[in-house]
Amino acid sequence: MVNAIISSENRWQAVLGMPTAGLLWSLATLLAHGEQVQALGIAKIEAFFYVALGGMAQTLLLWVGFTGVLWAMTRAFGGRVPLLRLMALVSAASLALWVGAPVATYWINGTPGQTTIAATIALSFMALFLHALTRGLSAELNWPFTRAFGAVSAASVFLVSFAFLAL
Repeated sequence: MVNAIISSENRWQAVLGMPTAGLLWSLATLLAHGEQVQALGIAKIEAFFYVALGGMAQTLLLWVGFTGVLWAMTRAFGGRVPLLRLMALVSAASLALWVGAPVATYWINGTPGQTTIAATIALSFMALFLHALTRGLSAELNWPFTRAFGAVSAASVFLVSFAFLAL
């Protein structure tokens, strides 16, 4: 799977990877809050439009933000890659998030005590995403895996710490 993700023949993933993850996140969020939406009396298609609009905006901002931080970390590790190429690498690696994002929605919105498996699955697919991104960055810059892992890890730690500060 990781080899397919970093393959240059899969250009469609570079364009559709993150937006698809955002739509799947939105659909899972709508399903998780279906009773609340039904109680409001909003048509399902209208509710999906609003939820998808918010989910896509959130996902696209995360995509741009993570790419910007990764670009800075890549430069700190001595690499030079164009920002748009790095955005394409992040999106191409996001195939794992097509499963991880909806499962993370269940983890966040599920019944307490029943979400342990969802947390495990979501974190596993997040790790797969980061691994695929590391492999892609390594191939793009002709770096050893460990150097690319350092840049991706530093960007990830920065964003996770930012998320915890925002809570």
